[in-house]
Amino acid sequence: MNKLVPPPESPPSSSPSELVISPRPVRLTGRAAAVRDPLRSPVSGAECIYWRLRIVEELEPTLRLVHEVASSEPFELIEADEDPGQASTARVRIAPAASDIRAPAVLHRPGSPGAVAAGRHFELFGALMVEEILVRPGEVLVADGVLEDRDAGAAPFRATADERELLGALVRLPGRNAIGPVLLPWALGTAAALLGGMGAATWAATHFDLFPRLRQATTQPLRGSIRPVRFERRHFSQP
Repeated sequence: MNKLVPPPESPPSSSPSELVISPRPVRLTGRAAAVRDPLRSPVSGAECIYWRLRIVEELEPTLRLVHEVASSEPFELIEADEDPGQASTARVRIAPAASDIRAPAVLHRPGSPGAVAAGRHFELFGALMVEEILVRPGEVLVADGVLEDRDAGAAPFRATADERELLGALVRLPGRNAIGPVLLPWALGTAAALLGGMGAATWAATHFDLFPRLRQATTQPLRGSIRPVRFERRHFSQP
């Protein structure tokens, strides 16, 4: 007696919304925008979509603490449209916790309004020096990362919010000079320190007579008389 063997079951077909779209590395250029309401920097009070602070707290001359804090709210990059007359609606979300955001820093020295505001906001009581990095709404961004487009295989009436995200993003602000605001205070401080050290060394050498031989050599007159130069011409008959 022969047994009837049922035909093999075919694998279930995947709907378009269940298709997995492989991420791809991209470079995007666009303008920064807040997802909801813009943020406020706790140091300068400026409106921004991202802020990062590096606070150096001096408790004693030989004891310093470094605090690094940053905002965690995601923001969006609105891609630039090739047609200037048509507004672009392509938005890509960027999570600061999974991104490397590079922008020029603003230095707030000890006793400045920014340093005082940072101490008041974070309840720090030592002498503070603060480096502040901001990304403001509307600034041009260049971002490199892996684009995850989960909306590519979605149904026609599926919501498109939060469907495009840039993973492992490297975000830069090409419109700013990243070295000028940081290098200028450092250069001025270094020059002032060098000039002050040279002045202190000169005063100490003069006050404590550290180079007596040099002083004697420059103050004592030369020994011996200086005679005028005399030329003698020999006669042709002399050997």
